[in-house]
Amino acid sequence: MIGSLYSGVTGLNAATQRMGVIGDNIANVNTTAYKGSELSFENLIMQSVGGYTGMEVGGGVMLGDLSYDWNQGTMQKTSNPLDMAIAGSGFFQVQDPADPTKLYYTRDGEFSVDATGYLVTSSGMRVMGCVPPATTPTPIQCPPNTTANAPPPFKKVTVDAKGIYTFTDSKGVVTPADTRQIMIFDNTDRSVMAKMNNNLYTKTTAGAMDISGIPGTIGLGSVEPGSLEMSNVDIAKEFVNMITAQRAFSASSKVITTSDEILQELINIKR
Repeated sequence: MIGSLYSGVTGLNAATQRMGVIGDNIANVNTTAYKGSELSFENLIMQSVGGYTGMEVGGGVMLGDLSYDWNQGTMQKTSNPLDMAIAGSGFFQVQDPADPTKLYYTRDGEFSVDATGYLVTSSGMRVMGCVPPATTPTPIQCPPNTTANAPPPFKKVTVDAKGIYTFTDSKGVVTPADTRQIMIFDNTDRSVMAKMNNNLYTKTTAGAMDISGIPGTIGLGSVEPGSLEMSNVDIAKEFVNMITAQRAFSASSKVITTSDEILQELINIKR
C-alpha cells in the first residue's frame, strides 16, 4: 500500500507538470514565432537489491524530456516593411548590445531601426547579417552620418525576398557598398536549443551553430519580408491535452485516497 501511495504522488506531480506546459502553450497562442512545448514521461521501476530480475513492480512515473514543436507557424502580413519571417528551417542571430560576445537566436522577425541606426528586435537585440558577397556575421547597421547632429543619410530602408537591405538617400540614390543581407543560422541537433525570455533561444553546448548562410541556401529557410511567423500552438489540441491531464490527476488522487482507505482498514483489523 505504501508503494501505491508513492506511485499516486508521482502521478500527481506528472499531471501538474503537464498542466504547467499546457498553460504556457495556451498563454503564448498569440506570441510571435512561439514554438509549443511538449512533455514526455517514462515509467519508474524500483530496482531490486540484486539488480533487475523482471519481477519488479512499477513505482510510478517520472519526467522524461521537454521538447519543442519546431513545425512552421502560419505567416501573417504586417504594415512594417522591416518585419521578416523565416519560411523553413533556421533562426536569426542577434547580438546583445551591452555585451557583443553574447549571441542568441530567434525566429521573431519584428524588426526596427534604433536611434544609432542598428536593425534591432523588439527587445533591442541587434540583428546579425553580412556585407555581400562576404558571409561574415556582423550587426546590420544603416549607413552612419559623418556630420554631427545631422539626420540619417538615408530616407528609406527596403528589404527584398533574399533578405537584402538597401538604403535610399534623400536624392533617391542607392549606394551598393551600403547593402546588407540578413543571415540564417541553424543547428542539426535542435535538442541543444533552449528557450529564454523575449522569444530568444540559446545554444546549450559550446561552439557555433552547425549551419549559417544567406536565406534559401544549403538547406536554410527562405525569408518573407513584411511578414511575421505566428505561434504554432494548436489551441484545440491543448484543450484536449488539458482534459487528459485533469483526468490523470483525478485518477492519481483516487489511487492515493483508495490506498489510504485500505491502510485504515488494516489499522482497524489490528484494533
